[in-house]
Amino acid sequence: MLPWARAHLNPTGQALIISTVAGMAYFIVADKTILSMARKHSFDDAPDHLKNTSFH
Repeated sequence: MLPWARAHLNPTGQALIISTVAGMAYFIVADKTILSMARKHSFDDAPDHLKNTSFH
C-alpha cells in the first residue's frame, strides 16, 4: 500500500484500492491468455478441410 493512502484513507478505502488493482490485474491476465490462445488456434493454421466453411 502506498504511504499516502495508508496515511490519508481509512481501511475501507485502502481495501477498495487493493481490490480494484487486483481486479484489473485479473482481467489483464485473462485478456492476454485469451489473445494468446486465439493466436495459437488461428484460422490460418487450421487444416484445409476445416477452412472450407461454405455451404453451396
